[in-house]
Amino acid sequence: MKWYTAIGIKTEDDEGRLLVKIGGQEKVLTEIEAMLWAALTWSVCEENRIYSQMYRVLCITFGEEKATEWADEEDFLFCLRRLKKRGLVAECDGASKEEALWFLLSKSVVSPARDSFFERLGAFADDLALGKGLKIALRAFKSPVLTYEERMVLQQIAGNGYVPYHLAELTRQAGAVPLSVEERKNVQNQALQKFMQILVSLFKKKQFVISCIKEGGLLEEKEEMENVAV
Repeated sequence: MKWYTAIGIKTEDDEGRLLVKIGGQEKVLTEIEAMLWAALTWSVCEENRIYSQMYRVLCITFGEEKATEWADEEDFLFCLRRLKKRGLVAECDGASKEEALWFLLSKSVVSPARDSFFERLGAFADDLALGKGLKIALRAFKSPVLTYEERMVLQQIAGNGYVPYHLAELTRQAGAVPLSVEERKNVQNQALQKFMQILVSLFKKKQFVISCIKEGGLLEEKEEMENVAV
């Protein structure tokens, strides 16, 4: 099963046009691309549901006639392919949304979400425009409650957003515990799972954005560090 999510940091040029910053580059999006990208930000959507979800949003925002004119399925798929090719949307396989998000984050560079009043106001307006309803849109003005562990992980990724680094460091630290090989691997796995669970929770609470994807990630870093530990 394929899943999709938006990549990059939202910004604007001097003329107020939406730009997405990724890998040190700022990329301009068309209006439909911008709506699709915004709909997939902080969301992981199954491949066969993206079009119906976006079409519903367009109908709510512009009316059915305009929505049909703007985005028939072929045009929509073209926009999705273009966003994927430009690195603005990531595709990931997974048996579930959680599994896909776990794997995707394990090879990501992330950045804490900026939190100014005007950005919250913009998020509120975006949610309304995307047809998410007033109740959901108002959440933009509420600060989510974070656990102590979530605050600590958020502080870590604020200092270094390269997730594979933190996973490798956890593996190294857990591997230094004086245990048998099997016990040490269990401790390493538990440490990695705990960190990733917290990271997924922070993503759902919109505490960071995925700046870009790096090849390698959890599987390669973990295997390398386990070999060193042995």
